[in-house]
Amino acid sequence: MKNYGSKFEGKVPDGLAALGYDAAMVLADSMKRSKSLKGTDLRDAIAATSDYAGVTGVISIDKNRDATKSAVMVEMKKVGEGQFAPRYVTTIEPKK
Repeated sequence: MKNYGSKFEGKVPDGLAALGYDAAMVLADSMKRSKSLKGTDLRDAIAATSDYAGVTGVISIDKNRDATKSAVMVEMKKVGEGQFAPRYVTTIEPKK
């Protein structure tokens, strides 16, 4: 977050920035593990991703090539006129 803030004028990264970062890092990790950067080799390396520790959680690619990871449930509580405060509720883990 510190690096992000220094690069983007003190802004805090939102959820989409974090998810985009994780997607790019899964690709970079797959490129390191791939036999080559040929499309089929890279596809296979991405499909073999398991327990990648990303900034948004641990990511694995399932048999359908979908990313599976935990989800965080947050409750938004109104604290003033037009103001809300988030409250962590729970983390939901994917079925293994």
